[in-house]
Amino acid sequence: MKTSRLVLWSIVILLLITNISTVIVFTGERNKSSLAILENKSVDPAEPLAKVNQKEINYQEWQHELVTRYGESVLYDLIDKEVVFQLAEQEGIEVHPKIVDRELARMMITKGILSDEEKQQKLEEWTDQINHRYYLQYLLSKDIAVSEQEIVDYYQMYKNQYQFQDMVQLSHIVVSTKPEAEYAIARLEGGESFQDVARELSIDDMRATDNGYLGYYAETSSFIPTEYYQVAISLTPGTYSEPIEVSGGYAIIFQHQHLPAITVSLEEAYEEVRQDIALSKLEQDVNASSLWERVDINIYKDNGLIE
Repeated sequence: MKTSRLVLWSIVILLLITNISTVIVFTGERNKSSLAILENKSVDPAEPLAKVNQKEINYQEWQHELVTRYGESVLYDLIDKEVVFQLAEQEGIEVHPKIVDRELARMMITKGILSDEEKQQKLEEWTDQINHRYYLQYLLSKDIAVSEQEIVDYYQMYKNQYQFQDMVQLSHIVVSTKPEAEYAIARLEGGESFQDVARELSIDDMRATDNGYLGYYAETSSFIPTEYYQVAISLTPGTYSEPIEVSGGYAIIFQHQHLPAITVSLEEAYEEVRQDIALSKLEQDVNASSLWERVDINIYKDNGLIE
């Protein structure tokens, strides 16, 4: 089936928005990786950030480099965001709670295991991003004509893409025999973590390296044994099952999180669908620059950030 433009626009805009909150500094070919610096973390300016042999790299050097390379771009991103939120408040734009919950669930399944603190932090960050995206789409598309019939037809064609399917996040331990499964249970009851026991005992080599973590799955998934889903949703978050017999041995299932299905009706998705259709007719880039003329913006170039 053709992918809904809603999904494509959502991806594009969220990628633009996330540039505001995270700065990635590439370390180059020496380690073939990128270093995400200080995302959602506090910094002690008095302490060095790194040390190469005896040479310290301090906070001031790092901050100067960031401002020099990315300062102007990030400033304009922040202005864009503030413009969008102020105009949305003026126009009384609201996002249907189901839309927010659905988008939060979709973003949650892109992440691995999060602590309660990390999860709460992400939910706040994502809610801000979702509102920003929705407000921006509304402001850019509100004057584009879309008929009632277009909205009904579009929703019926892409109805499934406006919903969220029930998902469960789980890990497992797989062993060959029931006595081995009972031994694993005894260690768990003795206070050892599920991840440690999985890493040591699980015969699923690929998962053993991931401490037994499997990820998020729906009831219709063909990538896990059929028993896993029903067992997992019967558990409460943070608990594990008794051993169950599966092909090739016995499994113990751990439930990290259960994300229930979210069904969004045409009435609830109406404005979102209208935006989706309207954006396909938009003859400009999807950004807030065209909205700047609607507010009073002063950029103080004499502070040295912008030349």
